Amino acid sequence: MSDHVDNTDKIIFAEVARGLAAVRRRPGLVADGCCHYCDEALAPELLFCDADCRDDYDKEQAAKARAGRAG
Repeated sequence: MSDHVDNTDKIIFAEVARGLAAVRRRPGLVADGCCHYCDEALAPELLFCDADCRDDYDKEQAAKARAGRAG
């Protein structure tokens, strides 16, 4: 019984590792002084003006991914 559990653990860990590697390869957002959702001027190190814009951006990107369109 232990062998089946060990094999399943290996498969699960390999799948998690593949998923993490895929996420790490994705290009990240670069701070450019404007909110990436509403284009409001920001301090140079910020990506979004508030949590609402961040959440709306994430929802929009998820919808594009579901529709098969790139970011």
